[in-house]
Amino acid sequence: MRLATGLVLFTYATSHLINQAFGVHSITTFQTAGLFLLKPWQTLPGHLILYTAFVVHAGLGLYALYRRRHLRIPSDEFWQLALGITIPVLFIPHAVAIGLGKSLYGLEFGYPRKLYEFWVVSNDLALPRQIALVLFVWIHGCMGIRAWLRPKAWYSRGSTPLAALATVVPVVALIGFTNAGLDLREAVTRTPALAARYIAAQPGTQAEQNHASLMRVVEAISLAYLGLLAGTFGLRTVRNWHDRRYRSVRITYPGGRVVTVPAGFSVLEASRWARIPHTSVCGGRGRCSTCRVRVVSGAEALHHPSPLEQLALTRIGAPPNVRLACQLRPAMDLGIDLLVLAPTAAQPDAERFGAAVEGGRELEIVALFVDLRESTRLATGLLPYDALFIFDRYIQAVTAAVRHNQGHVTSIAGDGVMSVFGADGNVADAARGALKAALEIWSALNVLNDELAGELSAPLRVGIGLHLGVAVVGLIAADEQRSLQFLGDTGNVAAKLEEHTKRLDCVLLASVSALTPLTRSIAGLQTAAVSIAGREVAVALFRERSELQKLVATI
Repeated sequence: MRLATGLVLFTYATSHLINQAFGVHSITTFQTAGLFLLKPWQTLPGHLILYTAFVVHAGLGLYALYRRRHLRIPSDEFWQLALGITIPVLFIPHAVAIGLGKSLYGLEFGYPRKLYEFWVVSNDLALPRQIALVLFVWIHGCMGIRAWLRPKAWYSRGSTPLAALATVVPVVALIGFTNAGLDLREAVTRTPALAARYIAAQPGTQAEQNHASLMRVVEAISLAYLGLLAGTFGLRTVRNWHDRRYRSVRITYPGGRVVTVPAGFSVLEASRWARIPHTSVCGGRGRCSTCRVRVVSGAEALHHPSPLEQLALTRIGAPPNVRLACQLRPAMDLGIDLLVLAPTAAQPDAERFGAAVEGGRELEIVALFVDLRESTRLATGLLPYDALFIFDRYIQAVTAAVRHNQGHVTSIAGDGVMSVFGADGNVADAARGALKAALEIWSALNVLNDELAGELSAPLRVGIGLHLGVAVVGLIAADEQRSLQFLGDTGNVAAKLEEHTKRLDCVLLASVSALTPLTRSIAGLQTAAVSIAGREVAVALFRERSELQKLVATI
């Protein structure tokens, strides 16, 4: 119901803003466009649909506020909630006044009259309130649309045009609204007699009395809403006090940490309350499964999954002891394991590239290419956003290892990551850093496989190619941002070596030329020769991580 009523209101807001955009031409065009864009909303069925959607959506917003046990939530969720409970304060004096004025008192509020009110009569109160209403409604609606569409598989491809559209519509609407209002103000200034035409209720008439009655009704409705809002906060306070005083639940997390919260908290709310990192891609709406937990004790006292929760659990084939943390509200003590761990923030790129590479320079560098094998099976049995979360963890593990060892990620194409070492001109350090990064990637992948063992049908596996050669290294500008890139055959050879890891059944293939700056002897390493672009490249094979560890320990 919240989604359906929200879409109705967002559709009305969109048609309203598009109509305002026609004010760029003239007030007459503004009015003419309204006959097509807004007239359907001004009929009796249109009014019933619009105001029913508004009342239901506002009521569900207050219920959502009451249902939350605390407001330690991500910033986007907080602002969506804050805008949602603020909008009725701005909406009631405008839209409710127009609707009730027409239906109950026969008052006519045309566009010129409303523009006159905003731009001439009350440009210090009504005008900024109207602009705030437009912006608040649009931002709140866009955040809701984003939360609805974000788990969809196609959203990542369509997010850019949707963001552009979400920016253009309100900007053009405000330009049209401003242009029409200034035109009207200028006309009234030139011809003061026009003002009488735009006054909705002439003094001393029945219309003035009706208008005064209407304002009292609007004020009463506004006060009623504010009373409901205050009552919601009051009920939350009383409920939380009662639960803290008489009822509490102990939730035991991995590592033995115990969090005590009032009964009624969801497990996700408990994690956020205790500031325990807990993944939730969809914002706790039950639309993904990234917040899922394994119940290790207390399962017998839990309520059965709701239809929404059961749908998500069925899609991922979850066993009976796995539940969604955002939907699980235990009434008794509970022990859980977090199944999808929150990623740690990757270290930001350091500004470590100076004038030596500013304009492009020929250097000996080491290229490291990492590719995830059989990545298509990630989607098997997983929701699209869950697969994306695992893929993101893999990318973070690779890029963090590269940056930690003074490398620079130059491109991420699908599940392949290309990086360069040696932009400062030190070949030995470049080879050493690349080998250490390869070892860290290998180790991080093992840790990631252990963390996600229950979520993966098979462990994640990678192939790594490492090669030293000559390349032109420089900063390339794109969209006013610079990125370090290298041109030459070195990166291509590294990528080809990664392909050969599948045939040779190993994880890492490092060209002998990349090992030479560190050790003159490759005794003890398994070597081979591979053909790349018609030439033979001598390589060292690493099938076990211990082999690479032994080499890194000597350099």
